[in-house]
Amino acid sequence: MYMKNSFKLFSLAIVFLCLSMSISAQNQKIAYVDPEQIIPNMPEYKAAKSELEQYQNILKKQMEGEQAKMQQYYTDVMTKIQRGELSPAQQKTEEDKLMKMQEELQRKGMKMEEDMGTKELDLTKPMYEKFNEAMKTVAKANGFAYIFDKKMMLYSEGGEDATAKLKAQLGIQ
Repeated sequence: MYMKNSFKLFSLAIVFLCLSMSISAQNQKIAYVDPEQIIPNMPEYKAAKSELEQYQNILKKQMEGEQAKMQQYYTDVMTKIQRGELSPAQQKTEEDKLMKMQEELQRKGMKMEEDMGTKELDLTKPMYEKFNEAMKTVAKANGFAYIFDKKMMLYSEGGEDATAKLKAQLGIQ
């Protein structure tokens, strides 16, 4: 009899727990934001984009300079070959040197891409930290339990668009 009463009590407790969880889940406020309307309008984004473009132009000019040097060297070697100024052994040496120059140019191109990615991360990290802090502030101030990225939602019936509130928190018009 004691086991039967314990089981009933336990079952009743489970039912109450499930009901209270269901009720609390229904009371949680959910919001969504459209980062594409916010991030490009942040002053930090515009500054980062400008600085990144300047950095890219510097790297591009360096790469163009390296390519021009290699092209000039190639032209000089071809001219010497046409004039018969290089022996077959010298031609082989020059071809090897050109191959090494080409490989070095490709390596520098890959390094340039890597440097661009690193620079972009360095420039945008503070902006995204500011965005996330503002989102937390908006969530707390408005009682949102969750804020989703609007474009990541497959289906939504309800929730609140908090994009304007987040823009206001960040001082964006």
